[in-house]
Amino acid sequence: MNVQHAPRFLETPASSDIVVFIHGFMGSPCQFDELAGAVHRLGCSAASLLLPGHGGSSGDFSSGTFARWQGHVDAEISRLSCEYNNIWLAGHSMGGLLAINAAVGSSGSVRGIFTLACPFKLITFSAHTAKVRVRQAFGGKNDPVKSAYLRNSSVSPSPGLIWHTRKPAAELKILMSTARSNLPNVRVPVTAVYSTSDELTSIVSLDILKEELTGAKLAIVRLTESLHAYYTEKDQAVIEEALLGLIFSSGAPQTA
Repeated sequence: MNVQHAPRFLETPASSDIVVFIHGFMGSPCQFDELAGAVHRLGCSAASLLLPGHGGSSGDFSSGTFARWQGHVDAEISRLSCEYNNIWLAGHSMGGLLAINAAVGSSGSVRGIFTLACPFKLITFSAHTAKVRVRQAFGGKNDPVKSAYLRNSSVSPSPGLIWHTRKPAAELKILMSTARSNLPNVRVPVTAVYSTSDELTSIVSLDILKEELTGAKLAIVRLTESLHAYYTEKDQAVIEEALLGLIFSSGAPQTA
């Protein structure tokens, strides 16, 4: 396991509240470092999970399945619910799908869900997508977009990377369908962040969320400048404010 992408935990011993961060497809716990620091300063503990198959080689990643990813998240929430009264789930992309499923299946300690670029529909190809991918691959060493995507990926690149992602990609489609079917069963507040410039998650996902999340309060944050895994400094501040707002609105942090 790459130490840079190891699970992260910031504990506030006197707190009964925790935010659990869940990364996306090929993502990394380190992408939540700024948000985890913000909730920790607020008085909450923070845990950033590392999903099975991540943090190593592309061969390791090829073993990833919906059942393994979801089972890991569910087990961590079950364990943490023995230590914390209030749990908020924050997921990026695939992590948002896992958070939705986990909240529906939890015993009641989950107080809210925060999603970033949660995909109920993907963009298969567009000129914008191609442009971002070229920038990821050939951008200069100081290119902030390239740097963000490199930092936010926990799977080591290899010549066989595309081949090794085929099976997990099929599992992602199953996860998307399962999370969508669970939307009517969500009963905790949801804050959803989407960017109209996202090159992977279609903005149609937001329409699906608004239509099918029928039993929970939904707050929407729309961004225009950020990408799927790159957020401008301005948008990062907006995201932080929205996450802290969700925590306060659904049960302000309490100390023992």
